[in-house]
Amino acid sequence: MPLNELLPSVSQLSHQDKLRLIHFLLLAVAKEEGCSLETTEDSNEENALLDRLASTAAVVWSPQADGRSLQALSDLLVAAQESNNA
Repeated sequence: MPLNELLPSVSQLSHQDKLRLIHFLLLAVAKEEGCSLETTEDSNEENALLDRLASTAAVVWSPQADGRSLQALSDLLVAAQESNNA
């Protein structure tokens, strides 16, 4: 089924069913990528998934942590202010 046919049905799902769909899709994509996010029977499913996500490394970049980017943003703001005042 094409995605454009599926989306109207998805939008009609309840909040809880949308969350279940997200969970299903996350597990399906992880499996396709060779990862297993399946939980064991004796663990709490929600906590197990959160623990697995918490144990993964993530890099978050921000221009505030990079002096050159911060300066470039500052220069853009100054240039925008000057063009508005001209």
